[in-house]
Amino acid sequence: MPVADFRLDVSRDEVLAYYAGQSSRVVVQSDTGLWIQFPASRLRAFVNHDGVHGRFRLYYDELGHIERLEKLQGQE
Repeated sequence: MPVADFRLDVSRDEVLAYYAGQSSRVVVQSDTGLWIQFPASRLRAFVNHDGVHGRFRLYYDELGHIERLEKLQGQE
């Protein structure tokens, strides 16, 4: 299964914009230069009082559909 690792820093205000419906997609660049777009709703499990920050790994299938998103521990 293909994976893409990336760093994400989304401020509290940006997270609130997602919840308010002002934006529904997140666009990031992976460590290898691949541009990735995914639904902001995938971040809900990682939101804290400061927003969403850290290193993540996105697993996807051969068609580009997201299988899962996980936060990489110890790599803040």
